[in-house]
Amino acid sequence: MALGRTLLAGLVFAAAVATAGCGSGHQAATAAPPATKPALYAVGAKIFGLRGGPARLVSPPVAPLAGWLTPVAVPSPDRRYLAYNVWRELRHDDPDLSWSDQGIKPGDPLATPSVRLYDSATQSDELLEEGAFSLAWRGDGALAYFKGAERDYRAGMPYAGHVVVRASVQAPPEVWSAERARYVVAAWAGRSLVAYREAEGEALDLVVFDGPGRMRVLAPDSGLVAVSPDGRQVFVEQGPARGRPSVRVLGVADGQEATALDLTTVDPAVGSVGYSGDWLEERVVAASASGIAVFRVRPGAILLEDALRIAANGVAEPRFTDAGGRHVHAWTSARTGGVFLDCDRALRRCGRLTPLPDTSGVHGFPAWRRPLYNPSRPLVAS
Repeated sequence: MALGRTLLAGLVFAAAVATAGCGSGHQAATAAPPATKPALYAVGAKIFGLRGGPARLVSPPVAPLAGWLTPVAVPSPDRRYLAYNVWRELRHDDPDLSWSDQGIKPGDPLATPSVRLYDSATQSDELLEEGAFSLAWRGDGALAYFKGAERDYRAGMPYAGHVVVRASVQAPPEVWSAERARYVVAAWAGRSLVAYREAEGEALDLVVFDGPGRMRVLAPDSGLVAVSPDGRQVFVEQGPARGRPSVRVLGVADGQEATALDLTTVDPAVGSVGYSGDWLEERVVAASASGIAVFRVRPGAILLEDALRIAANGVAEPRFTDAGGRHVHAWTSARTGGVFLDCDRALRRCGRLTPLPDTSGVHGFPAWRRPLYNPSRPLVAS
């Protein structure tokens, strides 16, 4: 989970996608059900699913400095606004070449990350903050993001700064982090803000902010899979770097472990799981080493319910799309920026969906097709 240029390079890939099929164990799908689109998604700079119909943003939403740790764009709880990340390249940086081969010196400005705000009521698209990225929108309208100490991302230099919170989109930002560091805002859990802080060796610690100047480490070297529907717990993953791959349920208020599961004791198709999944009632879905894993969270236990293999280049940001948890959307990479997968767990099949074509790629990025969602919980003010 390295930051900086590693995450930037991870977004500039171009790999062919095999036909997407799901199965359990070694059983592959032979047919696919009709695929449906995500409720809210981006195709380049065009957004589908907002109030009033499709909208075109000033710039395609991309967040190279955050990768898949947070969504590229987050709708407000009332769906009026869409806050999104943009990346204005100041100098082209080819991740396949060293900086010295490109004549780039340490400290040279490479790009400016920014947060923009689209208002579906007025159809306006305004700059909210330059030198900022990663977003989390609380049920009462509070918006959190990372604000760099400098506006520009520079070669070979840590992009450090602070976590800030606006009580509303019209309110001024308030600094919540006591120390300047590299943070990535992830999600609200009730009135607590979950984020990542870069640790030594580019490892990421999962931290919680309970208010201005009140930060604590929730899970060292771990990734956030999802926040529980009531915002009181988080489902986190730890990879092989800290021993056996595992998943855990932690209390947000006290960090106490409610239950855990050693992934080496379940279906070997799972291997390990990644961040940016979804939690619906008792079920949690996460991207796994071979496709998608669905867990059931019970008092004192985590059970593996499904391990769906997907013949593709890996999947990202799986989301439940129906109240019963039968359908899961995810996306995977392609030369044109990605395709969506619509998986029916009952039929054990996935449909591959390529939405409307778009040629609005920017600064070397293809026209990304990404789901847009709000991972914070609860979605309404408590």
